Amino acid sequence: METKQTSPLVWLGLAIVLGVGLMALFAALVMPFGFGGSGMMGAGMGWGAVFMVVPAVFLILILLAALGIFSPSRPYVPSSMSALETLNMRYARGEISQEEYLRMRTDLESRTH
Repeated sequence: METKQTSPLVWLGLAIVLGVGLMALFAALVMPFGFGGSGMMGAGMGWGAVFMVVPAVFLILILLAALGIFSPSRPYVPSSMSALETLNMRYARGEISQEEYLRMRTDLESRTH
């Protein structure tokens, strides 16, 4: 059974939605309306950097996860099919032409004898 792999663009979209949502949440929790008493810069300029860095970190982590950086790498396992079976499968899928198939099959059969 094959597992369907999610496109990195889907992960990017989810990361953007999550980042914007986190920015809105931080803004609502940390700086409610009227905090500081001196307009938009009442709490200082430091929060602007926080509101840019936190979502950026989440975006980067989600993109890295989407690209499979955090998943354990699978060791190489050689195919149990013979070279001739692999060639037959490639020809059946239409990956190679009849001429290529016949040439490769002749080459493989001459190696085994």
